[in-house]
Amino acid sequence: MHDDPSLTTPIGLARYSHDFFDSSRAVDDHYGKKDGFDIVSPMPVLYLIGHSVELAFKSYLLHRGITLRELRSKKFGHDLHFCQRKAKELGLSALVKFHPAEEGAVELLNTLYSTKQLNYIVTGMKYIPTFGLLESFTIKLIRAVSAEVGYKDFNR
Repeated sequence: MHDDPSLTTPIGLARYSHDFFDSSRAVDDHYGKKDGFDIVSPMPVLYLIGHSVELAFKSYLLHRGITLRELRSKKFGHDLHFCQRKAKELGLSALVKFHPAEEGAVELLNTLYSTKQLNYIVTGMKYIPTFGLLESFTIKLIRAVSAEVGYKDFNR
């Protein structure tokens, strides 16, 4: 993400969020046909949907006045929980309501996503969120954020 607001915009982040979301669904559909992946999504699918959620939150936050420099800082980093909390402080709750189970799935995802466990192998037991809950959360989030920032091409 650049610090130049003419290069990174809320609409651009919303578009990329949509693209990563569509990619997560395509990869999940592909892997879902293989034995073992019909129950648990593979790490690349979880990474893609996590990145989609991160970009949607950051699109909203940028739209609401958080600077690109601040969004790139360790304060925000890749922490979905922190981004969601800040987005709620800035009015996201008035635009979209999530089911507690969806928010719980995002918390589980954040444990893996924010620590890069979806990018690099970390051995040991992990709690893996259900893709369906992540999918419904992400659809609601992208739909609300896209409408707010003026991105018109999200039709889910």
